[in-house]
Amino acid sequence: MASQLEKPWRLIQTGLSFAFFGGVVLLLGFVAIPASRRLARNPGRDDLHAQRWIHRGARLFVAFMRGIGLVRLDRVDTARLRAGGPLLVVANHPTLFDLPVILSLMPQADCIVGAQWAENFFLRRVVAVAGYARNDDGSSVIRACLRHLESGRSVVIFPEGTRSPAGGLGAFRAGAAFVAQRSGRELLPVLLSCEPPTQTKGRSWYDVPVGQLQVRVRVGEPVPPQPLRYRDMDLLQAARRLTAELREVFLKGLDIAEVGSA
Repeated sequence: MASQLEKPWRLIQTGLSFAFFGGVVLLLGFVAIPASRRLARNPGRDDLHAQRWIHRGARLFVAFMRGIGLVRLDRVDTARLRAGGPLLVVANHPTLFDLPVILSLMPQADCIVGAQWAENFFLRRVVAVAGYARNDDGSSVIRACLRHLESGRSVVIFPEGTRSPAGGLGAFRAGAAFVAQRSGRELLPVLLSCEPPTQTKGRSWYDVPVGQLQVRVRVGEPVPPQPLRYRDMDLLQAARRLTAELREVFLKGLDIAEVGSA
């Protein structure tokens, strides 16, 4: 009987988490961030102020998912994310809630968001006040990332540009590698996994697995931009080579075997 009730209970937990997330985002966008900006003793840098509130909201959301038993979170070497900027963070994207998990671990982070999320009713106000860059134009995103890093801020990039395929890893775009080579900053890989898989690309939110979600967040060793190794290449070739090497770090770290690989 208990096993028959487990999947409906997971569905209820998932629905509660989505509702809680929506409530937190609306509270941040319409109450907490505007009120705190009016009361701030040192006005200005509104986007950084908003990002600190988003960090608090993300921590609350993750705590809620853990509290109701939906998620068990395993963190490995995540203290690196709290060390302060500038950090150039790159992560894979297996579920819908990857970004809140990462933001719960980073007091400040500038993010790259897709147009559908930037225009989402629940998210658009928070995205706007936080100054997150949209991924509509690659060159403008790269310029925004470089500006943030030069001013000592951290940036989070999902090289796949969308959620990962179930049990795999999508193609990596070269934007993060361009930023690393232009800025000279190391790429800090954040390897995310979720078992059993859920909220993957092409999967409905209500298509939930049986069993508690085991979410693992592991921060890997920094990947240098390799200026000496790529000195005989133009920037585009070097970025593509670095992107391939970065993707290999994720494949090995997540123990993902590519179809057709040796």
